[in-house]
Amino acid sequence: TQYRCYSVAMLPGNERKDVERGGKIIMPPSALDQLTRLNIVYPMLFKLTNNRIDRSTHCGVLEFVADEGKIYLPHWVSGTYD
Repeated sequence: TQYRCYSVAMLPGNERKDVERGGKIIMPPSALDQLTRLNIVYPMLFKLTNNRIDRSTHCGVLEFVADEGKIYLPHWVSGTYD
């Protein structure tokens, strides 16, 4: 599945300093629905790939509350794509 990536600083609502310090992302509820149907084993580990520059990193998930089609990630994670 493909998502648009955004900094946690762009997450609607309260500031999420807890997310900035960790290695976890925030995904949409539909991702959890899909993973639940697949009987995924916990803890979940995700591979994030920027195909444009052919770079990847791995992370966990903190919550499934993002807007559909979007994921929010710590700035340091997005920095691995520079």
